[in-house]
Amino acid sequence: MNLPNARDRILDAAVKIFAEKSFEGSRIEEISREANVPKSLIYYHFKSKDEILDVLTNNFINEYLSIIAAKPGETHQEKAQELPDRMKNVYYEFGQRNADLVRVIFIDSLKKSKEKPILFKVVEAMIAKEMENNKDADYDVQERRIAEFFTSFIPNYAYICFAESWTKYFDVDRSRFDELFLKVYQETHGAYHKNHK
Repeated sequence: MNLPNARDRILDAAVKIFAEKSFEGSRIEEISREANVPKSLIYYHFKSKDEILDVLTNNFINEYLSIIAAKPGETHQEKAQELPDRMKNVYYEFGQRNADLVRVIFIDSLKKSKEKPILFKVVEAMIAKEMENNKDADYDVQERRIAEFFTSFIPNYAYICFAESWTKYFDVDRSRFDELFLKVYQETHGAYHKNHK
């Protein structure tokens, strides 16, 4: 028995359940109910809940890599200059569409027991893709990882996860909040790119 689009429905349901209840707090039965498929069909497509998360993460990473691959060999100066436009027209939409998965990745990555947080896998894949296109002998991999992780990934993931509650709690209009976040992001992550040759 294989319902049309069952695999996609299972993945969509899993993201929703993981985001609501956490990965550990979720059960296959809940995903089954949410996807409106029998539990056996989930096991037909996936060996375990862990495999579902691996597939979701790999899909996320692959989509993210296709976004950054659109600008191969881009210099730091070009990245700084195009940052506001790319944030508004590319990354914002990607982040909003994947907001629940970002929550799951963020929460899972914060666990003290994780030796290889999912967020590290995302930044590792991004830097590997960048290195394919960058033949610069002065390319400092450790610096790039730290810069991307702490001045881009973490702020952006926090922005995606907290935007709705922040705007309600602090009574700020969402468009104003987005504008201010972009301004601060440009002054931090944008400055990193601007100050590198």
